[in-house]
Amino acid sequence: MKQNRVKGWHGLAVIALLFCTSCLGPNHATGHLFKWNNEIDGKWGNEIAFIFLLPVYAIFGVGDVIIFNSIQWWSGNNPISRPETDVQVQI
Repeated sequence: MKQNRVKGWHGLAVIALLFCTSCLGPNHATGHLFKWNNEIDGKWGNEIAFIFLLPVYAIFGVGDVIIFNSIQWWSGNNPISRPETDVQVQI
């Protein structure tokens, strides 16, 4: 019985290795959520939105790490565009 459990864990480890590509990507989905949260007026509004959206941040973070960054690593392009930020250009 114990030997069957060990074989099952080996199979899960192999599957996990196929999906965990060790890619530290740009996390565009989480970046979009951070950008939206920063657009809320006032520091208290930002904080309240952040606290209530903690589960959403967790879902976006896991989706970025497991799904979108893996897609980018395998295909070379990320299906979620980079969040637009205000960049000042010095002339």
